[in-house]
Amino acid sequence: MKLAIMRHQRLASVSLGLTLAYALAALKFASKTTILSPVFDFVLIFITSAGLYKLVVNVICSVVGSSEFLLRLYWGRLHVAGLWSYSYTLEDSEDDTVYFGVWRFEQNLFGTSVVGFGLTDDYRVRSHVRSVTDMLDNGNAYEFVNVRSDSIDSSAEYYSRTTMFFELSGRHFLRRPIRMRGKTFVYGGPRSGGICSNFFVRHEKARTEQDVIDIIRSNIKNHGHVHPTPP
Repeated sequence: MKLAIMRHQRLASVSLGLTLAYALAALKFASKTTILSPVFDFVLIFITSAGLYKLVVNVICSVVGSSEFLLRLYWGRLHVAGLWSYSYTLEDSEDDTVYFGVWRFEQNLFGTSVVGFGLTDDYRVRSHVRSVTDMLDNGNAYEFVNVRSDSIDSSAEYYSRTTMFFELSGRHFLRRPIRMRGKTFVYGGPRSGGICSNFFVRHEKARTEQDVIDIIRSNIKNHGHVHPTPP
């Protein structure tokens, strides 16, 4: 929420600037042309300015919130909305299995959330994950606290914390994350205390989770790995 508030303040600043421009123009006009009385004119300008500010804020938020392109500008280098594939291995473990799955990041003006699932080797859902916090700023990294459940016992839920380091696109304008590396720390369940080394790849052309599953299936078949360039 803190990250979203900082960005929302920018929209409020734009709205305030437009309102001040109106108020100054109205005061200049009132100084030359009295409508009823100087006091009444000042009160009228104050009331209309307050109403205009609220209207401008609502309009800007509505327009930005309904436009994918404007949301991308709004979030800038923190724009992660969309579908991602991930793979991970367990640290300090004899298990060298590469686990994989799909995450969907959702973003609006007020925050970022995650829903996702892990897949078995035959591409069936083996686990579900959802965020219980907004995206958290942790120095040069970003974090989510998630709740995880396994399909074999969906009633049992465990917490995890995923730390991510963004790799931005190479373009200087509208740069945003295209890959992420990080770690997941597991709290509770049979893997409590475990640490996973994660690698995420964005799929900008994917529209559904099934699209990403098909990409993963193709990569494993043709390249032997979830991602063509393994971390």
